[in-house]
Formats: sequence, structure tokens, C-alpha cells
Amino acid sequence: MTENSRRPQQIYSVVMWLISIVFAGCLIGLGSLVIRDLPTITDQRSIDSFIDREEKAELDAELAMVDTAINDAVIAVEDHQTRVEIAETELASATDALNAWFDNRTVTEAFDQNPEVAARTLNLEVVRDRLANVQIEQAALERDVSQLRRERVDVQQRLGRLRLEAQPEYDAYFTGVETRVFLYRLMLTLPLLLISGYLVVKHRKGNYWPLYRGFMIFSAFAFFVELVPYLPSYGGYVRYGVGVIIAIAVGHFTILGMKAYLQRQKAAEKRSEPERRKAIPNELALKKLSSGVCPGCDRSVSVSMSSGSDFCPHCGLRIKADCGGCGEHKLVFYQYCKTCGHDCTHDHDEAMQPDHDHAHDDGPEPSGGLQPSPA
Repeated sequence: MTENSRRPQQIYSVVMWLISIVFAGCLIGLGSLVIRDLPTITDQRSIDSFIDREEKAELDAELAMVDTAINDAVIAVEDHQTRVEIAETELASATDALNAWFDNRTVTEAFDQNPEVAARTLNLEVVRDRLANVQIEQAALERDVSQLRRERVDVQQRLGRLRLEAQPEYDAYFTGVETRVFLYRLMLTLPLLLISGYLVVKHRKGNYWPLYRGFMIFSAFAFFVELVPYLPSYGGYVRYGVGVIIAIAVGHFTILGMKAYLQRQKAAEKRSEPERRKAIPNELALKKLSSGVCPGCDRSVSVSMSSGSDFCPHCGLRIKADCGGCGEHKLVFYQYCKTCGHDCTHDHDEAMQPDHDHAHDDGPEPSGGLQPSPA
């Protein structure tokens, strides 16, 4: 967008870019939904579907029985723990009662109570034996739980071995699924790229280019985001191989493009200076000059009005000249003089034609440069 573009053109360019981005965003969203649903086209199988069904059913039933037994045993242990706690409480109470009774007997010195000592001691032993029996039962239940858990681990290990044996077959199946999904993605993405290439070649200057540009953004996103990350690996051979092919293709077309560009530039520099200058659109020329680049040969050139060079030193293209109306020194590609408004379109064509033709007849090619005539 150059400084001599009309304001409606500038607004139009911004609006068209917004339309391109919005259009591309909508297409990307729609394409993402399609890509997301692609895996549902193929059947989804787990690794268990590759295991012998009868053997797996037996192991699953055995595992379910062991799990049920473990749950029952754990409940029994928890219930028995309550009995242990009750027995421990009874023993503590009986011990405290006996100690209190002994303290009382010492104070009163009631020696006639010796039979009571024997009875109370016997009762304490009974309580202690009851606690010991409950603790033994508790330990047995906990051993049962441990044994059942070991059996469960054994069943799980047997299931694990079955899955390990089925892993190669499952890997082959999963690789096939990945390949099919990738081919589906490729079938959707490759036509988008081909259509985008066709639009660039045939309709780059068309009225509907902003929409085509949005479609190209969408196709590029589909290729680099929806396709490339899902390339099958096969140890990296496919991905690196595709990378090599893309690099070769890009390099090939880049080389061809550069050769074609150099040939066009060489053919253009053989034409007369006024013809070359007229063939360059003013907006493009002013845009390149604002970047310090010659619009004729794309080499660096000085556009400062204070410099004494009015021609490109590389291709001889006239860059600056005096206005035919007021004599103001200005860029040649200004159609009207900024000082007096004079139409400068044809001010310099006739004056330069003979010199330039002579330069091509008797001298080197324009790449050697044309010298400005003395003021």
C-alpha cells in the first residue's frame, strides 16, 4: 500500500484482508470438524480383541471371583477388628479393676480376701486369652486377604502375558488404521493444495482474489497442521522422506522462478529506457523506491533529492527529473508535480529516446547505466 493509493483503496485492501482471514477461519473450523471425525470411519478395536476369547473369558471370570473374595475378606477383617478392639477394652478394664482392688487390699490389710485374689486373677486371664484368640483369628483373616491379593496378581500377570502375545498383531492393526486415516487426510488435503496452486497461477489478479487468498490460507493450514503432524513414522523414514521431497520440490520451483525472473529482467533491460519506465506501474515503482530499490532491476539505489544521480547506476532507469512546468526536481514516477500540479507523464520520453537508442546501438547494455544530460 503506497502513499499515492486512494483512501477507499486502502480501506478496501484492509477489508479484503479481513474477509480473507474470516473466510479462512470458517473453512479451518469446518475442516477441523471433518478431520476430527475421520477416525470414526474405521473400526476401533482394543488389544483385548486380539486375545483368545475363551481363555480371556476364563481369566476374567477368575479375576472377578478373586475380587469378590477379596472384598468379602476385607469386610470380615474390618468386622473382626471391632471384636479385637472390644477385647482390648475388656482387658484394659479388667486390669484396671484388679490393680484398684490390690491397692484397696493393701490399705485395709484384709488378709481374709486371698480367695478373691485368685478369682480376680483367673478372670483377668480369661479376658487375656479371649483377646489372644480374637487376635489370632484377625491375623488369619489378614493372611487370607494377602493370599487372595497374590492370586489376583497372578491372574493379572496371566492376562498381561496374553496381551503381550497379542501386541504385535495389535500394532500391525493400529498401524493400518493410522495409515488409512492419513490417506483420508491426504485425499482431503491434496486437492486443496492443487486448487490453491491453480488459483495462484490463474486468478491471482481476479476480482475474487481475497476469497481465493482465504482458501489458500485454509489449504496451507490443512497441510501443515492437519496433515504433516500425522504422517506415518515407520521409524522416521516416511517423515524425513516427505521432508526431502518437499525440500526438493520447493527448491526446484524456486530455482525455476528465479531463472524466469532473471530472464524477464534481462529481456526488459534490452528495451529502451522510456519503454521500461512506462511498463512499471507507478504504485509499484513508488513502493520500491520508498524501500531504496530500483523498480527496474531491484537493486539498491539512492532516491535522495540531494544526491546528483538521476539514473539507476545498474540498469540506467531514470529515477528523478525536473518538472516540465515549474522545474522542481522530483521522482519521475510522480504523475503530477507536487509543487505545481503539472502533468509530467510525457515530459521525459521524447528527450531520452534518441540517447537511449544510441546507447544500445553503439555502447554496452543498459546495465552499465545512462548518464544524465548536462543541465
